[in-house]
Amino acid sequence: MRLFIQSQIREYPLKLFNVLPLALAVLLTGCTTASDKTADKESSLNATLPKLTQQNVLPAVASNEQCNAQMDSDILFGVGFLLYENQELDAAKTCLVLAAPKHPRAFCYLSMIAGQDESKTDEQRNTESFNYMAYSALQNDWCAEYGLYQAYNYGHTSAKQDTALALRWLERSARHGYPEAQKELIEKYEEQGNLSATYAWTRIMAKADDTSAADALKARMSAAQIADGDQRYAQLTGQVTSKQAMYAEAREEDVGRYSAEIYQDYPDTFKGLSSAERYNYVKQSMFKAIDLPFVKGRGHVLSYIVVNRQAQLKKPGVDIAQDKKIVAVMEDDELSVAETIEQALSIVNKTYR
Repeated sequence: MRLFIQSQIREYPLKLFNVLPLALAVLLTGCTTASDKTADKESSLNATLPKLTQQNVLPAVASNEQCNAQMDSDILFGVGFLLYENQELDAAKTCLVLAAPKHPRAFCYLSMIAGQDESKTDEQRNTESFNYMAYSALQNDWCAEYGLYQAYNYGHTSAKQDTALALRWLERSARHGYPEAQKELIEKYEEQGNLSATYAWTRIMAKADDTSAADALKARMSAAQIADGDQRYAQLTGQVTSKQAMYAEAREEDVGRYSAEIYQDYPDTFKGLSSAERYNYVKQSMFKAIDLPFVKGRGHVLSYIVVNRQAQLKKPGVDIAQDKKIVAVMEDDELSVAETIEQALSIVNKTYR
């Protein structure tokens, strides 16, 4: 299976962009609402899947060196994600199974891990992979919904090829905000010659101040198609998960990922913090770092979280963004993340006593 999880969500810019509000489109009293119709569609689509429970999908796992049931669930998810990226799949599976009850996105990674499990037969791998996806899709997870689109579109895992059903799952993933699904849906509608739907989804996916793609489409459309496209767009704005909500979701996952990296490589960072305090510190520091002029990527954010915490342990309330020597280290593009943290901590140890 293609690694659909490696998505545009993780590529969202660090700065928050202008987005459309997420609202319910309600028609006249006594009429069927757009949200009612969407709920009916989702219910009928859910009926195509096997009835699954968390208990019969998640296997029993034993703790490993990286993960145990006493760890915070967001750190479990973050460690599982890092292990998955490093292709340490057995260890990743344990962490993600432990995280899954509170982090449904873990089921998508578990689905991909199951698909690569060479200790099982093809049938066992396919069934397990599909069931992880199916259970997660029943919880309205855009990642699993996109996975089901791929499964039905290409006829892999336990799914028999069904392009019509695949398109329904693709649209559901798009409605739940996944940019890759929205992009692919636009391409499919355009291939079908459905310019009204293409136009509506193009407007949904565009940034608030960018109308170029929609304007290019309008030049090819009739007045009736434009009117239909505008109506579809108006309906979709009340049904599609907003970019702002997707950004917030991605940042919540980032808290776990940053916490996991720090937990593994710089455990003293969280010394003296409760689980809630650690979570709040990482989240607040992450957003603080995102807005700093010298922060250019994830490595800088991680460095800021670690170094600023160590500085605060020595001098409560200090902010290393005001320290010119540390900022100079952060701005040095020749340094790795580990080197940046090492040099910045050296400054902290000499300066804050």
